[in-house]
Amino acid sequence: MLEFVHPNWFWALFILIPYLTYELIFKHKRRVRLSHSRISLIKKAAGRNSLLRFLPLLIRVLTISLIIFALAQPRIANKMQEVTGKGIDIMIAIDISGSMKAVDFRPTNRLEAAKKVAKEFISKRKNDRIGMVVFAENAYTQCPLTLDYNILNSVLDNINIKEDASGTAIGMGLATAVARLKDSKAKSKVIILITDGRNNAGEIDPLGAADLAATYDIKVYPIGVGQKGMVDYPVETAFGTQYQKVKIEIDMETLNQIAQICGTERARRATNTEELAAMINYIDKLEKTKIEIKNYFEYDEIFIYFLFAAMIMLLFEVMLKLMIIREIP
Repeated sequence: MLEFVHPNWFWALFILIPYLTYELIFKHKRRVRLSHSRISLIKKAAGRNSLLRFLPLLIRVLTISLIIFALAQPRIANKMQEVTGKGIDIMIAIDISGSMKAVDFRPTNRLEAAKKVAKEFISKRKNDRIGMVVFAENAYTQCPLTLDYNILNSVLDNINIKEDASGTAIGMGLATAVARLKDSKAKSKVIILITDGRNNAGEIDPLGAADLAATYDIKVYPIGVGQKGMVDYPVETAFGTQYQKVKIEIDMETLNQIAQICGTERARRATNTEELAAMINYIDKLEKTKIEIKNYFEYDEIFIYFLFAAMIMLLFEVMLKLMIIREIP
């Protein structure tokens, strides 16, 4: 960002008006006139050099302007920010087992609804590191803690349901998220656990994983997604995708126990996209930290370049008068 320390110097540019008036009107009238018998030849020569005659004046005006700009002290301001205070480290653990294909979150399935809401949550965070874990019968870290939300959104876009999954390992998903947060130095550590089933796979019990999270002072917000009762579930047939009614049980009791162990009171259940978004917004408001941002500037002084250019113009004018445009004394 270009700025001037002493912009009042620009008023001095108005001195160019009387100066140009003097040079172009009064001084021109006082020029010596010579009588010559072949005046047509002189006019022809003068025509070729008429523009060249005004070149020294143009250079002098430019030189004065450059000096005035230098006196205004131009400089380039580079804005810097100093951020004080630690953000929150957040891991989002998402169930990608086959049951997440249920389409009770119309017009989309449970996983796509969870991804959409997760993106909205990420867009609201500014100074927090966020990571991603997915789980079905096993758990995988899709993205470690990062401040690069573009990468995180790209990872979210590529998360798909694990079609051949044989179970849901809620405990493994939670334990994997804990492993990513346990060494964090952040002021607050949070896991958002999104699932629609029961723990029926994996080597780690969900309550054992919750105890582990509590040991490292990690808060866990469990969210059960899905409507109660029978829901539409897509099935591929010879006639294309057909929907049949199935009942998918969510173990809300275990999710509530996880929340109590990890100090977040209770789990919450979302039966549609709006409810899921409201819950994520609720967590977003709860988990805030104070970040102080101080703005300061580093300056690059550039007035010396204007002075250097003015000197070049001055030397050019002198050389022009000595070597090209010669005046009769």
